[in-house]
Amino acid sequence: MIDREAVQQIRADLGALQPPVLSLYVEVDPTQPENERRAWVLRARNAVKALAVPVEVEQVVLAALEAEIAPEARTLALFAAAPATERKSATVAVTKVPLHITLPLIDITNGRVEVRWGEPYIAPLIYALDQYERTAVVWLRGEGWRFFEVFLGEIVEHTDVFRSVEADLWQQVTQFDPRRLQDELRAQAMGNRDRFARRMENIAARYLQRLAELTERALDHFRIRRLVLLGREEATKQFADLLPRSVRQMVVAHVADLPYPDASPAHVLAKVLPVLAQVEQSHEQALLEQVTRQPGVWGIDPTLNALQEGRLSVLIAPWQLDAQVWMASNGLLAGSRDQIATLVPDGEARLVTLRDVLVDACAAFATRLEFVTGPAQEHLSRDFGGLAGLLRW
Repeated sequence: MIDREAVQQIRADLGALQPPVLSLYVEVDPTQPENERRAWVLRARNAVKALAVPVEVEQVVLAALEAEIAPEARTLALFAAAPATERKSATVAVTKVPLHITLPLIDITNGRVEVRWGEPYIAPLIYALDQYERTAVVWLRGEGWRFFEVFLGEIVEHTDVFRSVEADLWQQVTQFDPRRLQDELRAQAMGNRDRFARRMENIAARYLQRLAELTERALDHFRIRRLVLLGREEATKQFADLLPRSVRQMVVAHVADLPYPDASPAHVLAKVLPVLAQVEQSHEQALLEQVTRQPGVWGIDPTLNALQEGRLSVLIAPWQLDAQVWMASNGLLAGSRDQIATLVPDGEARLVTLRDVLVDACAAFATRLEFVTGPAQEHLSRDFGGLAGLLRW
């Protein structure tokens, strides 16, 4: 899994690349018919050869494409830099990042391959590493809870999060299952039932409070701001009520329990990914509704103007970002030739693809960039002119 340390290493590797750099993005999703028998390798090879890059770079990249990658990978990002002139004996530096997700900011219409030679094109990958939310999944099982971290379509289990809970507490609390408790109460003498029920409730409360504290500590340690609770409905709701308000606000979904208690992390991921997709779709629709209520700003020129005036807190763009804009020599952007002439009357301007410059533009003005897909993308295109934003003021 790409953890915080891996993210830092990838960023360091990319930051050290000196142009010219070969930047390659290719969809490798094996579930797509066009990728059967690794057909994407041939498309990527042809795209690389068409660039006429230095032989040593081409050879290293083609060899890297032939290497095996994780079968769960959906996108392969690859970067290769030629050695400096004064160091001809140096090897070509290659950074290879298989991802379990698709990426925005890349044009996959041309055989689902994008390849460039020159300045490193790292915006799609940096966006994913910086903007995708890490999510914790706490699985509330009867016997021993489990804690998972989900990021970029991958999952890892952190087995030591709840290890400090006393073993006897794990065992005792399993009896607090309401169905088991009823059976236990029937077995008790009438005068002992209330006392037994209170004792079990106290045990459960102590147990849940301890786990709530450990969950809060784990979320802080892993710097996670989204939480999914997996388990029986009554258990997840009861546990959520015990969480501090700040943690309770991180809960984005309650997911029904898995039928077998020893399910693998892969099974947990398969269970929660569709729910997280629904959460993201709801978030995207809510952003566009907020643009209407605030009111925000929409349309390419009005949105870019607000961005470059420093007034945007969030810029909302379509996942498939194919628009072209005018870029002046000083870096200012506009959707039309007339608008760029208004911004820089005496300056030169050229047409650029918006996806090539949007990440840097948002970073320059401390604006969060949000991409929308599916129905929200259609809504953005149909009713908001293809670009929108939330205003700071």
